[in-house]
Amino acid sequence: MKKTLIILGTICFCFCANAQKVKQKDIIGTWKLIIDIEEEMKQEAEDADTMLEEVLINTISGFVGGIMEDVEIYFDFKKNNEVKIMVHAYDEKETEYGSWFINQKGYLEIQDIDNDDNFSVDSDEWKLIDGLLVNDMNEQGYTVYMTKVD
Repeated sequence: MKKTLIILGTICFCFCANAQKVKQKDIIGTWKLIIDIEEEMKQEAEDADTMLEEVLINTISGFVGGIMEDVEIYFDFKKNNEVKIMVHAYDEKETEYGSWFINQKGYLEIQDIDNDDNFSVDSDEWKLIDGLLVNDMNEQGYTVYMTKVD
């Protein structure tokens, strides 16, 4: 009985410690978007329907990974619920603006307010896990996440 209580306590602690509700004070500042293309491609290759599809994914993985090494994306979250999105790619810099809010579940949502086709940020949920903002679609493998830089 004692072992069962210890195991249940550990599981509850791990579940509660993983995803925290996002608070405004946690978000304010600059965050760098990290995309682990190679890991994402590896997962896609594992899910491939055919061997040809798997080979194609593995072939382009290195190429795309090399391109992404020269791309940096930063999100600067402001107190007024605005976010400045800065993309640095090679010698080019582009800045877009959006808005952010914390939804009823306590997760961060980012929305594009320019409504143009130049840059779009989906309104996905971002969860705060171990000090990282993790996209809800990638919370298991942490292939897409943000880390605070200031």
